[in-house]
Amino acid sequence: MDVTHSSPPSVFTADRETDAGREAAAHAAAALREAIAERGSARVVFASAPSQQEMLAHLAQEPGLDWSRIRSFHMDEYLGLPADHPAGFGLWLQARLPEAAHAGFERIHTDGALDDEAARYARLIDEAPIDVVCLGIGVNGHIAFNEPGVASSTDPEIVRVVTLDVASRQQQVDEGLFEALSDVPTHALSLTVPALLSARTLICTVIGEHKAAAVARALGGGIDDSSPASFLRTHANVSWFLDAPAANALDDTIRGDSLPL
Repeated sequence: MDVTHSSPPSVFTADRETDAGREAAAHAAAALREAIAERGSARVVFASAPSQQEMLAHLAQEPGLDWSRIRSFHMDEYLGLPADHPAGFGLWLQARLPEAAHAGFERIHTDGALDDEAARYARLIDEAPIDVVCLGIGVNGHIAFNEPGVASSTDPEIVRVVTLDVASRQQQVDEGLFEALSDVPTHALSLTVPALLSARTLICTVIGEHKAAAVARALGGGIDDSSPASFLRTHANVSWFLDAPAANALDDTIRGDSLPL
């Protein structure tokens, strides 16, 4: 499926991961503060991945961000892992959000009927507009766990059960989250592409040379399901924050502004 509409993305590069994370956090915090100022509360969806660690660490330290007014969600969760498994996305994210955010954090639960949980979480997402989505992309260009070849920008669902590509599962091993490929679950509950794109602001943070080819394809190739991250270019308000290794395959016309050190 090809999508012809494309919005010029804002791309920022930094020499160091911590600088990319700091600026991504500053942009996310500004969008959350704006939502709180406009209507008294904000709603944000977070990815759970090593690429998000610096962003989350800086966001937790942002001054004047009232977490009591922020409702947080995560975008996917493995099937078949216990709720207290250290690689589970909900637990991983909860450990990195400030304590003040925990009361407003809605976790995905996969220990019951999956259709019921998908419907429950979809209702939570759909209760009100999402102000911010903070995400990364996979080595194969996935966003959340919307995989190449099956991701759809017109998916009618908000949350669905998905099958993980071998490349996505191997990435979890390569990033030290599991010891072996056989340990990585094969399925997950995931927000869909339209659910992610429904947010007012998208903050995409990508770290590492192993993501460089996927970044170049997402920002410089066609907009289609072979690179789910390319669908981000159909959104009017998306900013990319890259460290230098993640940006090293980009054309200079796309590479964007360098972040201050």
